[in-house]
Amino acid sequence: MRSRISAVLSSVAFLCVAPVALADDKAAEKITFADHVSQVFRSRCGACHNPDKAKGGLNLETYSGAMQGGGSGKVIEPGDPDGSSILGLILQTDEPKMPPKSEKIPDAEIDLIRKWIAGGALETSGSVATVKAKPKFEMKLDPSALGKPAGEPAMPHDLLTEPFVPQAHPSAVVALAASPWAPLLAVGGHKQVLLYRTTDHHLMGVLPFPEGTIHVLKFSRNGDILLAAGGRGGQSGLAVGFNVKTGQRVFEVGKEYDAVIAADISPDHGQVALGGPSRILRIYNTADNSLVYEMKKHTEWVTAVEFSPDGVLLASGDRNNGLMVWETATGREFHDLRGHNTALTDVSWRADSNVLASSSEDGTVKLWEMENGTAIKNIAAHGPGASSVRFAKDGRLVTSGRDRVVRIWDQNGGKQLEFEAFNDLALRAVFTHDEAAVAGAGWMGDIRLWNAKDGHRLTVLAPNPAPIAVRIDQTQQAMTAATAEAAALSKELPPLQTAAAAATDVQAKAQQAATAAEQAAAQQAAVVVESEKVVNAKVAVLQDASATAGAAEQIAGQSQAAQAAAEKAVADTTAAEKAAADALAASKTAVEKALADKTANDPALAAAAAALKTAADAAATVKAADELVKQSQRATELIQAVAAAGRRQADALAALNVATAAKAAAPAAVAPAQSRNKAAQIGLVAAKAAAKAVELEKAAADKALADARAASATATAAVAGVKKNLEIATAGKAAADKALADKAGPAAAVQAKAVALKAELDLLAVEKQRADASKAGLAAAANTGDAQAKRE
Repeated sequence: MRSRISAVLSSVAFLCVAPVALADDKAAEKITFADHVSQVFRSRCGACHNPDKAKGGLNLETYSGAMQGGGSGKVIEPGDPDGSSILGLILQTDEPKMPPKSEKIPDAEIDLIRKWIAGGALETSGSVATVKAKPKFEMKLDPSALGKPAGEPAMPHDLLTEPFVPQAHPSAVVALAASPWAPLLAVGGHKQVLLYRTTDHHLMGVLPFPEGTIHVLKFSRNGDILLAAGGRGGQSGLAVGFNVKTGQRVFEVGKEYDAVIAADISPDHGQVALGGPSRILRIYNTADNSLVYEMKKHTEWVTAVEFSPDGVLLASGDRNNGLMVWETATGREFHDLRGHNTALTDVSWRADSNVLASSSEDGTVKLWEMENGTAIKNIAAHGPGASSVRFAKDGRLVTSGRDRVVRIWDQNGGKQLEFEAFNDLALRAVFTHDEAAVAGAGWMGDIRLWNAKDGHRLTVLAPNPAPIAVRIDQTQQAMTAATAEAAALSKELPPLQTAAAAATDVQAKAQQAATAAEQAAAQQAAVVVESEKVVNAKVAVLQDASATAGAAEQIAGQSQAAQAAAEKAVADTTAAEKAAADALAASKTAVEKALADKTANDPALAAAAAALKTAADAAATVKAADELVKQSQRATELIQAVAAAGRRQADALAALNVATAAKAAAPAAVAPAQSRNKAAQIGLVAAKAAAKAVELEKAAADKALADARAASATATAAVAGVKKNLEIATAGKAAADKALADKAGPAAAVQAKAVALKAELDLLAVEKQRADASKAGLAAAANTGDAQAKRE
């Protein structure tokens, strides 16, 4: 968001150019704009702040332009150098430093400008200084602290509480305000302001307003001043600033021809804005009651006015749905806010001055942002019409309306709390200083104070307090009645206190028994847990032992089989050797037979060969050749048979050699196999024994666990029994305590009421003495005046 204050400061953008020659500073010589200062401004500032360019809306070329200031306010305050922002910039003690990115201008030129402002900022040597009067009650605003005073917040001190205008019947309360920092609530009425302390609801003071009916009450941002505005309809109106501590009038501003119905005081106490049936918004100087400027854009009664917390802007609303925002320093229009359909009833600024809330007879509350003047939230607050809206420091809102209800809203327009309805229109509502309570006022004159957290009604304040003497009598009677009631109630307490003490003792014993039973049950539960751990450990060991026994049994079986195999191998190798020897003998016989067959066939082959040789003709030759072929084939077959038999004999011999070797080797494997089998059998016996032992241990652990669980169940059952007794004892104590509280609470409340009434009576006695002394002083002064008049 653009900074409105920065806009004022940055408007003075000086350029470093050639220095100028200054006139001699003579004590008797007037320092004027025309003769001296204009040369400095023209040389240092003319490039940016001239009629053509006027950066930031500031024209330092002419006297009127310099005095008018920039787009966001004045930079020169005649007679007040320290209050003129231009000096802080050229001294480079304020931001932005001027000239920018350069050394400050010569001290002689700065001193010349300072003396010119201190002398009244004269235009020419013929001008007469008209220094603006300062407000009587100054306060430099600290935006970060929201105007919080440095010392103790202002509270009334020794103010009279005698009603200025006693009234038989209450009237509508249209003016209500809470101090921003002190527990103080101001209530406006006919010709008087009532000041109530919100902590104990004591009437702290009555401020006379003989000018008529009060329509507006506003505390200053630091709480030191209470602004009261009003008057007589169609006749006169004004605003009065009261010193909250002393009750004295600090200023009176405005001489309106009708009652003032909208007003506010600026954060620095220097200005008061007034509005009413005249349709004109007027701004007054609180120091001399002079009119600073007026705005005539409203087309109907001005019904709502408020300065922003930083003092830069001023908001005003009228009866014709007009809502305007103005620049405080210049009176120029800043925003024209359009959105409501009917009359504006109230406006309120958020603490950061960036958001404005407005309420209207159209039933809505709208939130407006100040960057572009846009409505950012529309709250359907009160259907028949919203009568007021106030921001809390934390951003919440409190509203009142024609639906007779006061409500609290969060920053997003969500309803947080709704208080009990009034019997008629709810006219005003405000947060107290600490936002712990909300005060609301209605058409019937009733003023209620509620707890802001739960909506509980704290009290009802009197809009028309009786005279002190009457209040003393009423308080005395009420205190006497309360004291008697407290005494009567106190007599009923001892038996109830005895019963409550006995019930407490029974409960304590039952609690001790329950605690012991719970401890025992916890111990048994712990034993169960430990037993379960032991059982689980035994299960794991048993599983391991069983696995070991199983492995040992498998190994024993394997070693036994290996021994049997080794022993069988001895027999098998003997048989194999015999079989191989038999096969070798058979193969030899087969060879001999094949050789014999071959030998037997040899003559036939030779005869066939001889026949072929001796064949005499072709036929004989063919026949002899065929026979030779036949015999040759037979000889080949017999040779092959001999070869095959020879191979079989060789194989049989090799097999016999293998079988003989195996037979020789087999007895050597028997002894190791027998040893391994014996060792495996011993290991199997040991593993089975170990598994059996672990199994017995697990059985013992299982029994221990079962016993522990049974004991735990018994202990748990015992806990249930003692808890039942404890419940009975607790119920008995609760009943006894309730019976005591039902009597003690009212007794304490009545006793507290009696004490409060005694304190109120003491305060009223002091106030009566003060009032009597004041009346005596006035009477003595009157008598003295009469005597003086007679002598004259």
